[in-house]
Amino acid sequence: MRLKSFYGPNMTEVMRSVRDALGDGAIIVATRDDENGGMRVTVAIEEATQASAQNKSQLQAVPTPDGSEAVECIAKALLQHQVSTAIAERILATATQYASEDPLLAFGAALDTHFKFMLLPDEEPSKPLLLIGPPGAGKTLYAAKLATKAIMAKRPVVLISTDTARAGGMAQLAAFGRILGQEILEIEDPHALQDAISIQPPGTLILIDTAGANPFLNEDRAILTSLIKCAGALPLLVLPADMDALESIDSAKEFISLGAQGLLATRLDMTRRAGGLLRMAYETHLPLCTFSASAQATQAPFPFNPVSLARLILPSDRAKGSQDQARSA
Repeated sequence: MRLKSFYGPNMTEVMRSVRDALGDGAIIVATRDDENGGMRVTVAIEEATQASAQNKSQLQAVPTPDGSEAVECIAKALLQHQVSTAIAERILATATQYASEDPLLAFGAALDTHFKFMLLPDEEPSKPLLLIGPPGAGKTLYAAKLATKAIMAKRPVVLISTDTARAGGMAQLAAFGRILGQEILEIEDPHALQDAISIQPPGTLILIDTAGANPFLNEDRAILTSLIKCAGALPLLVLPADMDALESIDSAKEFISLGAQGLLATRLDMTRRAGGLLRMAYETHLPLCTFSASAQATQAPFPFNPVSLARLILPSDRAKGSQDQARSA
């Protein structure tokens, strides 16, 4: 498969140029407004076709650099992961511009263009990290994983739980705390949370685990709003990567309205198609922070960045072990 990009003052003229140059065998990959005005269309053909030497119009046919094989690899991966057509078209159009023989580099550049990423603080944190999300999303396990990362880096950390109503909620975090050698603070109201934070030594990473919340219920929204306000924390949304795309979009938008500023994805080890995760992140503009690919509390989460996300999606033979490589990115 070979990809070419065609430019013209309007869609009619661009398509006339495509037909003159490539005939009827061209497949439209993406269409978009050009930054210099006019329209640009990226097309794919099964066999290389040279543009007609007689085509002397003002339209410009811009051949894609020698990266068509890389773009084809990305296209197949997006299809396999059931990425929506609209998002896939935008990713492929951008990957074509960065096309090289390495699909990982082209794909990573495209993801960096269309998605937001946010690094969690590795040095002295300016705010506590408050984990929010629906029931069963994996917040408690994630709190333990973040604590693991801090402990491995020899940074002071404290675990706080506000999940006192759920049966076994505190017990689960306490069990993780024993594994990590960490004492857990149990908080029953927002004012007590504020006091618990105020007594922590400077430079301490404060991790706050909250009870699962239904963001569509006013009562749950009010509780989260109060916790976020009293803690002065950075709210991070914890969601499973294998959640239905539309459900995750609706849920994420509600949590964003409450203050969620980044995404911590869980169950990447159980997720075989990342299309839902990509659609949610793309449509909500929620920055991707880290992901969990293990149910073990002692295994720290891995950072999301354009390269690690590309490795998770590309076939393992092209990305050299997608998930393992993503963890090291």
